[in-house]
Amino acid sequence: MGITPEYFLDKMSQSELQYILKGSEEKEQEEWERIRTICFYTVVSGVGSKRIKKPTDLFKFPWDKKEIGKKMTQEEIKKLGQDIKAIQDGKKEH
Repeated sequence: MGITPEYFLDKMSQSELQYILKGSEEKEQEEWERIRTICFYTVVSGVGSKRIKKPTDLFKFPWDKKEIGKKMTQEEIKKLGQDIKAIQDGKKEH
């Protein structure tokens, strides 16, 4: 992640940790999506696309059920903006 142990243990705020964990989860999800897409094209090129029309026909992930491109609520946007501003102003520990 590129974070020094000192910063992680002594200076990082909980909100920063939440953002880092969320980013890590998103990165892992993107990697699984990439693997599924590669598998899809490999299978389709070998057997055709009669029954397998899209990558989710091969296998599904838990996040496939979630709304794609879910928008943040106004409250979430406001909280994120306040957290960023507080960190920039030095009023909140990193």
